[in-house]
Amino acid sequence: MMIDQLVDWHVSGVLLDIRGHSEAASACALARIAASAVSEIAGYPVESTVTLVRPDGTPFTAATTDAAGGLSRWDQLAGRGPTSRALGGRLTIILNDHCLDKRWDEYPASLRSAGFRSAVAVPLSLERGYQAALTLYSAETNVFTPVVASQALAFADVAAKSLVLALQVRAGLAQSADLRAAMASRTAVNVACGVIMGQNGCSYEAALQMLTLASSHRNLTIRDAAEGMLRMLPGGVPPTHFQQRA
Repeated sequence: MMIDQLVDWHVSGVLLDIRGHSEAASACALARIAASAVSEIAGYPVESTVTLVRPDGTPFTAATTDAAGGLSRWDQLAGRGPTSRALGGRLTIILNDHCLDKRWDEYPASLRSAGFRSAVAVPLSLERGYQAALTLYSAETNVFTPVVASQALAFADVAAKSLVLALQVRAGLAQSADLRAAMASRTAVNVACGVIMGQNGCSYEAALQMLTLASSHRNLTIRDAAEGMLRMLPGGVPPTHFQQRA
């Protein structure tokens, strides 16, 4: 699908494939796609950063160049530019060389020092306590005209929905992995308790208490103590349902 159909993407609900093995990987993929898409729209080279603030407040900035990344990081930390404003979910800020916002005394010099003359920062509406901003930079003056800016806004809307989906997929995979690990751990403990019950003619609660005591004395987790005990059996550790599926 062509870049000049970005507005149609918004209408049709088509999303960007930015799934990755981590939040950082998804943000990096989005930054690359944004730079390519808006460069084609504007007719000039455009660099991009995606600034992602996690629910615990930890920030991460993905950038297509070191200069763009450094400027967005400074902006996010100092709170003195369009990226920090966009992270707060406020209105899109468009800066061009001949019409810079006077509220940020340091930003124009920082923008030029990084090699840029135009910038636009757009909030990305996410979920689960995440905040994000897409910031676009160009070395040319007055690149982000109203027409280009409107297309960038349409792209940002698609980008936000795509990033939400990527984060949801990753969270789901992590939760599934945690569940499999917890169930495998529980299975090993249950099997070990069954062995202890058979050897000692005791209840499950008593067997679990023995296993807990053994793990404490050996400074191991209950699962490690259970698997260690099972490895000493003639048949070794019986495969769990989850291990078999893996």
